[in-house]
Amino acid sequence: MLSLFSTSSDKAGYRLQYMEVYNWGTFDHKVFRIAPEGNNSLLTGANASGKSTFIDALLTLLVPVKKDRFYNQSSGVDKKGDRTEETYVLGHYGNIQREGENTTSTQALRDKTAYSVILASFSNTDLKQLTLFQVRWFSNGELKRSFGISHSPLVIDKDFNQFDAKGTWKKRLEKTYNANSNKRKIEFFDGPTMYAERMSQILGMRSTKALSLFNQVVGVKVLEDLDEFIRTNMLEEQNAEAEFYQLKESFITLMDAKNNIEKAKEQITQLTPINDIADILYKTQEQYDQLSNFKEVGVYWFASKFIELSTQELKKCEDELGVNNKQLNKLKIKEKELKTEETDLMVEIKSDEVGSKIEKLKNEIHLLEQKRDARKEKINEYNKIAKEINLNINPNASLFKSNKDNADIKRVEISKYLNQINENLRQSKNKYDDIKSQIEDKIETINTLQKNKNNIVGREASIREEILEKTGATKEEIPFIGELIRVKDEEILWEPSIEKVLHSLAYRLIIPEKYYSQVNKYVNNTNLKGRIVYQRYRGHTSLANMINNNPPLNALISKIEFKPNSLYAEWLEDTITNQYNYICVGDLKEFALYDEKAMTKEGLIKFGKGRHEKDDRPHVLKKENYVLGWDNRDKIKLLQKEIKKLAEDEESNKREIESIENEIKRTETLKDLFSDIYKLFTSFDDIDWQTYNNEIEKKQF
Repeated sequence: MLSLFSTSSDKAGYRLQYMEVYNWGTFDHKVFRIAPEGNNSLLTGANASGKSTFIDALLTLLVPVKKDRFYNQSSGVDKKGDRTEETYVLGHYGNIQREGENTTSTQALRDKTAYSVILASFSNTDLKQLTLFQVRWFSNGELKRSFGISHSPLVIDKDFNQFDAKGTWKKRLEKTYNANSNKRKIEFFDGPTMYAERMSQILGMRSTKALSLFNQVVGVKVLEDLDEFIRTNMLEEQNAEAEFYQLKESFITLMDAKNNIEKAKEQITQLTPINDIADILYKTQEQYDQLSNFKEVGVYWFASKFIELSTQELKKCEDELGVNNKQLNKLKIKEKELKTEETDLMVEIKSDEVGSKIEKLKNEIHLLEQKRDARKEKINEYNKIAKEINLNINPNASLFKSNKDNADIKRVEISKYLNQINENLRQSKNKYDDIKSQIEDKIETINTLQKNKNNIVGREASIREEILEKTGATKEEIPFIGELIRVKDEEILWEPSIEKVLHSLAYRLIIPEKYYSQVNKYVNNTNLKGRIVYQRYRGHTSLANMINNNPPLNALISKIEFKPNSLYAEWLEDTITNQYNYICVGDLKEFALYDEKAMTKEGLIKFGKGRHEKDDRPHVLKKENYVLGWDNRDKIKLLQKEIKKLAEDEESNKREIESIENEIKRTETLKDLFSDIYKLFTSFDDIDWQTYNNEIEKKQF
């Protein structure tokens, strides 16, 4: 169990690791150091050995405002005012009365050319380190002070050994600790108030009142009135009357809100039946409109269907009429021949010219043989085609008509099927062209990526190249924001959601002030044939030293990192911290706790004003379309893998096209065969050689 008075270093908060003083009181011309290392320690020594001096140095670090502290608290009341910051810096150690003089003079170890440094380093169980330091020196006889807080351990011998009153020591510390870091590791303060507020914030104090309380507790020996002590040193001053009026106004506001909520609930209760009836009426109206539309469209559909069926029946009747007319003409010719034959026979009977009759029969048989042989050729041709399309060979009149009707039906069906596979061929060729175009686009994308070393391609990248050529700037001077940010390796599972939130920001160019006018002129006077967004950059002064530098671990800013040594890294970090302060939540229960700017690992994003969005379109989810980061090797590998897959699809599609083309050739041949059955053989007489053969046999006997 944790205790308020725990002395265990692995359970307590910030604890003193070591403390150093230089030129402070009687500690002269070298660094004096104590190192409790987070444990409770006992500081002992003889009288006047410097115990109070060391404690006063720690008190000076922790209670920087002079009015909130007093020195030498272990001494009596009369001695508490005899020590000041000036006496400690000069090293006063006693008074002396010289012979012949009536007054005493103060003895000092140092003069006003000396400087003094005190510092103390603290750490907590989260391994966070904090070093408080103060530097004092004299300028034109006046004591000057500088306050600082470091997030790294400092030591006097290393970091303050080249002090000068012109401030070069500050620049040296800035260069050593802040130059190559996105966050300031050392913060300087010219006044004690800002130093105290920042220290209270970092150490987790509710206010700077805790510092004055610390000053009182250090030297407390007799506590006369506990209530007065708590009221003076531990409680913040409050305006009870103002708080009462504020509480009263808040109560009135809450009551008004409660009444409005109850009123709204009652309104909803009364309007719900009306809304239900309106929904029923709306659905009924929709059904009525739909049925009315069906009724209107049905008239035209039946008329269209009647025309279609009538056209088919009319064509069928016309075909039958043509066949019947041909048959009728043949019968008329046959009738005429028989009448002629009848006349001739009557004459022959009367004239009894047998020889003439025999000769005539021979001529008739020869004519019949020619007709029979012509029809035999036709039946052979018919049978050859019928075998290829699986129809009966050597048909009678009824079977011939059935085959002809079936051939007509098959011919129409095959025509429709042919249209379908021709459409399939067209789609396959379009797919082939699309795959080929995708391969070319991805090859061009890879070339652009290899050239630019970032993840942004397309027209935006081309416009950036045109701007660079026009202005003479480098890619480092005019970068895309996307190439300055990337998701940390250990947070890679959040990459899809972070890409969605920062996608539009990633395409924004940063334009420094030296190129701003040139870029405006070029963009305004040029048809870019695309879209570009850019941000004017006038320089940046970070306010990170005025706020908490440690964002929550579940904040979006904690899951990304910025390109090292970039001029714009600190500005960009502040921009994302202020404008894209999204919280990455683990589940929907936690997601519901935030009114705005929250996101899940699955890509559900809550924006301001209650707007929610989840974009799972394929091109958004593809990793090769991500734009954050300054290293595009992984993206190039993904694109190369995609090109390989597209090449396989292209080969497969090519084989599919060849198969469809072969099917079209086979189907067209089949269609021609059915068309031949329908068109080349119009009547049964065209193949009826048996009838003529029977007539020949009759005449021969």
